[in-house]
Amino acid sequence: MTVLSPIKKSKDIYTVIDIGNNKISCLIGTSVKTNDVQIKVLGFGQHASLGMNNGLVTNMHQIANSIARAVEGAETMVGFPIKNVICSLAGGRPITKIIRNELKIENGKIVKSDLAKIHKINKFKQISNYELLSSTPIKYLIDNNNYVDNPLGMFSNNLIADISYTYGNKAILKNIATAVELCHLSVEKFIISPEASGASTMIKDERKNGAIIIDLGESITSIGVFINDEIVFSDSIPVGGVHITSDIVRGLGTKSEDAEKVKILHGSALSNETDEFTNIEVPIISDQGDIHNQKIPKAMLTAIIKPRIEEIFELIKNRLDQFQILSNPIDKIVLCGGGANLNNIRELASTYFKTNVRIGRPIGLIGLPEIMQTPTFACLAGLLIKSIEKEKTPMLKEKNSGLFSYFGKIGNWFDENL
Repeated sequence: MTVLSPIKKSKDIYTVIDIGNNKISCLIGTSVKTNDVQIKVLGFGQHASLGMNNGLVTNMHQIANSIARAVEGAETMVGFPIKNVICSLAGGRPITKIIRNELKIENGKIVKSDLAKIHKINKFKQISNYELLSSTPIKYLIDNNNYVDNPLGMFSNNLIADISYTYGNKAILKNIATAVELCHLSVEKFIISPEASGASTMIKDERKNGAIIIDLGESITSIGVFINDEIVFSDSIPVGGVHITSDIVRGLGTKSEDAEKVKILHGSALSNETDEFTNIEVPIISDQGDIHNQKIPKAMLTAIIKPRIEEIFELIKNRLDQFQILSNPIDKIVLCGGGANLNNIRELASTYFKTNVRIGRPIGLIGLPEIMQTPTFACLAGLLIKSIEKEKTPMLKEKNSGLFSYFGKIGNWFDENL
């Protein structure tokens, strides 16, 4: 790892932490104002994640120590200590909920105070055991349900705003925040994993026109749907890469660490014609309990891996089908997370979902360490991008009546069922 010269501390420097089940990663960066506002990476650190399971804190002191070690690595690179961090959230099944707010315009002309009022109408709408993390306007309507990009200064008797609210599990938020505080740090905010991953792996046109992010993590697979450059739906399933490794352990009779190595070196989501005749060496536990290398056809390994990947895709499809998202003109899926490194997973996903699929890697950052230029670090990079983004003005960028009409129905479904 390259050690950078000490960097002058400023208020424009942000620190983010991706708290996963396999590793804790920390990234420090700042905005660089050129012709376009860009983001420069200043420091990076990571450490094995101990004390986490399925996104839940299982040992407070172990996870706090892992966080401290990751942050320490990043601090060493920048040359000064940090105090505040922004964290990822994957566990506890975060909720993205669309709510329609309506406001009568007293003077007939929409002013800034009207926008402030309409954003606050349902801001404190409670969901049992959940806490509001963020809210973002998706679209505005004025009289006769006419969509407008920016309602400021327009004349109308009524104003309607569809706003996306994101919630996180209170207990999980509190436990993670407490672990961070044990490191003498403070959590500024939480950003859900699919929102961060989409920010770092998708270009703006993809998020605007409609795209689905699938973050294949260690023990949690996160899903996010983007429309008009905002996340409008999120979900997660408690299945990930560790379950593939467990299948290999059971199927081949090997140790977990050896199964992980075999998965990384030889694993594939699809077989080809030569796999039956290509042998790989696997350390097998014999009946006597000792370890010996045994040659197996590569096709046997794929036969273990593929059903689990298909199960994950089926669970994802079921979650999306609840809202009929795949029946809409969203023809782009981006895969990221450690699971996206598996050979031929893009091809299997493309066939399974019958749409365009690509592998997402972090984009839009200057000085990104080589180790981070993989799908594994999509969430971490996205946390930094989201942190440095300017606060958005309460206005819609572009309209798309077909998709908006559809997501209005989703908002009504949420209101009736949650």
